Amino acid sequence: MNHVAHCFLSYSDEAVLFGNFIGDFVKGKSWQDFPPAVQKGILLHRAIDSFTDNHTITRTSAGRIRDYTGRYAAPVVDILYDHLLIRHWDRYAPDLPFDTFAEWGYQSLARMEADMPEMLRRRWPQMQAGRFLHGYGSREGLEWVLHQFAKRLNGHLDATALSVFFFNELDTFSADFNGFFPDLAAYVREFRNAGVVQSRLA
Repeated sequence: MNHVAHCFLSYSDEAVLFGNFIGDFVKGKSWQDFPPAVQKGILLHRAIDSFTDNHTITRTSAGRIRDYTGRYAAPVVDILYDHLLIRHWDRYAPDLPFDTFAEWGYQSLARMEADMPEMLRRRWPQMQAGRFLHGYGSREGLEWVLHQFAKRLNGHLDATALSVFFFNELDTFSADFNGFFPDLAAYVREFRNAGVVQSRLA
């Protein structure tokens, strides 16, 4: 999953949010250098990624787009699923308006900007100014994210053709997402309630 899902699955614990948000930038055992609540967020990030990558439905979604993405299908599915989470937001957070959630995320992360890993700290002002969580909600915003990702892959992702295909098959991908996300949400609830570090993720 990508930014929207990781932040949503951290709600409403700011320390877990921060750990989850920086998770991709914390390598190996360096998660141990952070306070315990942030450690849990980092390990939650790893748990979400592992669960997602190994789920049958996400692999099915990846297969649907492989002609456009090649070996990058899995991370692209993460991006597409963020759009679908916002599209189906009321199903998963009926009592939490998306704008309320997003403002909590922006304000919470801004308070912890100084503690972000250096690379992420350099990106943060642009992310914050662009209201990065909102960006996944529209077709235009999703296409921008896909094109930015494609630039990093030196032509290995046909973002334009992928977008056309995705929106033409939106009902199919929505069915994939709505089959998968309840499983992930249940897994995350168990992980967060356990308060236990899972060594295989560390």
